[in-house]
Amino acid sequence: MLFLLNDMIVEIDQPELHLQTVWRSMGCPDPRGMRAQDAVEFVQKKLAGGYPLNADEARNFAALIVAKTGANSLIFKPTASGTLEPRLRHVPTLVLDTYRRGAANEGGETRYLISA
Repeated sequence: MLFLLNDMIVEIDQPELHLQTVWRSMGCPDPRGMRAQDAVEFVQKKLAGGYPLNADEARNFAALIVAKTGANSLIFKPTASGTLEPRLRHVPTLVLDTYRRGAANEGGETRYLISA
């Protein structure tokens, strides 16, 4: 499945299974006891302040959001007060795939593409 995290496309198979193998190493509370809002707040805190995100971390965050919300997109939109407002959405797979292919074809630059 494809997931959009801000401006990155993450490809992850079996998000719930993936989450069960990595939640401890993420510093995440047991996801079975989390609500959707808890999951979003966890990711938001981790990404606060320009946290550098590698492919594995992005995949882990995507697995958490998918498992707890069912959404395939989490975008943090800046507000007038300087905070970030999380926006969960379900983006059609065709749109995500088109974005992924476009990012991969732009002069060899793939910083927005993270694949398994």
